[in-house]
Amino acid sequence: MQLDSQSAKSLPRRIRLNWYGGPQLRAGERWQLKVRLKRPHGFANPGGDDHERWLFARGIGATGYVRPDGPNRRLAESSGLADWRQRIADFIDAELAGSPYRGIIKALAVGAQEGITERQWEVLRRTGTAHLVAISGLHIAMVAGLTFWLGRKAWLWFGHWRLAADQIGALLAFPSALGYAALAGFSLPTQRALIMLGAALWAGLWRRRLDPGQAFGAALLLVGGLDPLAPLSASFWLSFGAVAWILYAVSGRLRPPRWALMKVQGYLFLGLAPCSIFFFQQVGGTAPLANLVAVPVVSFGVVPWVLVSCALASLAPALAALLLAGSVWVLERLWPALAWLAGFHNGAWPLPPPPLWSLPLACLGIAWLLAPRGLPARWLGGVLLSPLIWGVTPRPASGELWVTVLDVGQGLAAVAETQNHVLVYDTGPGLSERFDAGSDIIAPFLRQAGRRRLDLIVLSHGDFDHSGGLVGLMQSFPAPVLTSAAAKFQRFGAAPCQAGQRWEWDGVKFSLLWPENAEPARLGKENDRSCVLKIETGAGAVLFPGDLERIGEAALVRRYGASLKAPVLIVPHHGSATSSSWLFLRAVQPKYALIASGYRNRFGFPSQKVLARYRSLGTQVFDTARDGAIRARLGPTVEVTAWRRLRRWIWSWRPSAESEPF
Repeated sequence: MQLDSQSAKSLPRRIRLNWYGGPQLRAGERWQLKVRLKRPHGFANPGGDDHERWLFARGIGATGYVRPDGPNRRLAESSGLADWRQRIADFIDAELAGSPYRGIIKALAVGAQEGITERQWEVLRRTGTAHLVAISGLHIAMVAGLTFWLGRKAWLWFGHWRLAADQIGALLAFPSALGYAALAGFSLPTQRALIMLGAALWAGLWRRRLDPGQAFGAALLLVGGLDPLAPLSASFWLSFGAVAWILYAVSGRLRPPRWALMKVQGYLFLGLAPCSIFFFQQVGGTAPLANLVAVPVVSFGVVPWVLVSCALASLAPALAALLLAGSVWVLERLWPALAWLAGFHNGAWPLPPPPLWSLPLACLGIAWLLAPRGLPARWLGGVLLSPLIWGVTPRPASGELWVTVLDVGQGLAAVAETQNHVLVYDTGPGLSERFDAGSDIIAPFLRQAGRRRLDLIVLSHGDFDHSGGLVGLMQSFPAPVLTSAAAKFQRFGAAPCQAGQRWEWDGVKFSLLWPENAEPARLGKENDRSCVLKIETGAGAVLFPGDLERIGEAALVRRYGASLKAPVLIVPHHGSATSSSWLFLRAVQPKYALIASGYRNRFGFPSQKVLARYRSLGTQVFDTARDGAIRARLGPTVEVTAWRRLRRWIWSWRPSAESEPF
């Protein structure tokens, strides 16, 4: 990034931009753009992905968008390596335009994964084969190994020089691996693989015996020194962890064991399970079998032909297209098997994230269990594993209630937990084809809370910012649906939400207060027909008014009056100026007001006038845009905590003085 003013030199050198409605960009082009930047900010929720950490690990110091009113123009065309990669990507797009596997082929060729569909990602995740479409150590080692073997064989057949065949193989292997890494854009996993491969080939070139453990340690130190932020990424631990377990599987054995490949897969499955549980809250139950089939098929039946086609794309495009078609043919035979395994009991076992201290114990336990024969008391390995698998997740006691308003951007999603039951009130927005609050925020939250099932979903109304995550949530946690817009959600078997419905879970009382049968006809706006839920415990109550505005609030007060009183209020309509009327607030008398709003949302929520009303009542206000997920615990007393205030890391967003909303 080149800055056009001296005062802007303090801005970060690497930024992430969106260009809504912009032209098709090509890698390597230079542009002049007028942009709006902001500090990195992501959703902050228990169990969810830490987007701010992801940006920090990649050196991205600001995010923003291109402004359409600026002098936006192309300064230079693409050239060099970037242009080469772009031309190959364009060739694949053109030749495989109608193939559902175009995205996978392009990912294997140039490391561009945006063409892989969400359904394909789900199959890859559930079968533990997502690593196959991320160019990493496996692919680099395969290319280097194949080149080493071909070079060695050719030298033995034709060579009469002094250099040994193994040295010729080493001389050819590294440039081929380097070329593949360049084609992949020198992603972080390929850089790590090149370092480890270079150390091994250098030792082989000089005929020195290289201890695998020393090479592993040297690569680990070198990668950490060159990129101190690398340990913040899951790929760092998974890639180095995989190499460590492979070395452990083959070292200390007098001879290669029978079924060596299957045993290595077993070691990888067990050895990487702690990382998988920690980062993804699941273990792929079908992963060993899926990888046993998919790794050799992709490594030898797809990747070589994709790479040859890349090399021939300009010289012999017809032959390159034929090789791409052959690679697709192989994937067409492999994919149904992976999809079947992914659907076998969902392909994965969900588990809550373990405490950090349990991870080294689990790795030690697995190493003990998988040690060579003769090591006594192997059962102790299982004991060391137990905190990882059977860790106790905190839950409310009988008669207590925990309510968590999740940070889903401009929308609402809240989870109410009793000792043995869970209710979700609204499911947040569906922001894109690849992201929705249901599958990417609510479901991970439920998994980290140790919840295996969901008892009920209440949708306040049909607006997309309250119901956009329903499809994604139902895929992982199917449950009955109650809503004031039942006709809109008939395909989910939704039932109407009506005043008077009551039930009790674990000593906690649930009541639906609105809408009443007689009211909807005269309440013009859908917001004022929101499904209103009140949950009561011995310590107090929580009121969920949805998107009620003044008319709906007044009708609710006329019907219930002082019985609306609740120490915890989910602020109606995200704190808009058309809600939180004085009449309503005096009836509820909240001690805590929890606002669900998006960071710098275009509506200006929450309204400063509304915030002033809450301040004048002495109400403590929390906002998901500022505080992340907010949890209210109703036990012996009422306590409210904010996720951002509990978890502060060096990469975490912090509000500046001018952004203080209250």
